[in-house]
Amino acid sequence: MSYEKLLFFIEEEHRNLQHLIRAMTDLAGYFPLDETFFTEMTDKKIDILDRFIFRFTKTVDSMSKRLFPEILTVTGERDEDMFFRDILNRLERMGILISVEDWNTYRERRNSLTHEYPETHIDKAAMLTDAYEKSFNLIRLFERIKELLVQRVGISMEAYPTPDISMLPHAASMNNNCEQ
Repeated sequence: MSYEKLLFFIEEEHRNLQHLIRAMTDLAGYFPLDETFFTEMTDKKIDILDRFIFRFTKTVDSMSKRLFPEILTVTGERDEDMFFRDILNRLERMGILISVEDWNTYRERRNSLTHEYPETHIDKAAMLTDAYEKSFNLIRLFERIKELLVQRVGISMEAYPTPDISMLPHAASMNNNCEQ
């Protein structure tokens, strides 16, 4: 079996996450986010927000539309004409996803970031903080995916090293009002 398509999607996700981590690093300098972040908006902040939002949504989209279905294909777990919910259920059973409901929160956050709803600055700050924290989970999810592919398919993932995010602060640790 050829793994060319899968490796293309793995490479794509690896790049997406590298860009996401850089955007997270830049955004972390503004934590804890509050309404001041938005009332004192600068071109630099807009650029950081745009990059972070783009990379977060791109990562969620590419995992959902390309990587998840291909994982099931190469592991022999994919049935013809599976609905997306079935794909998520199968990934949950395989131990890749914590839960289908959990993944749906990523898609909901993705949607809230890409559509400008009339929200208060405090709501926007909470939404961005949530997406920032979810980004750490996306990185961990990608590591679980790589581990599964090494175990189940025997594909080497040495070309995609685990990113060092140890220096990247969690938003909750920078904001006493957040639950930890």
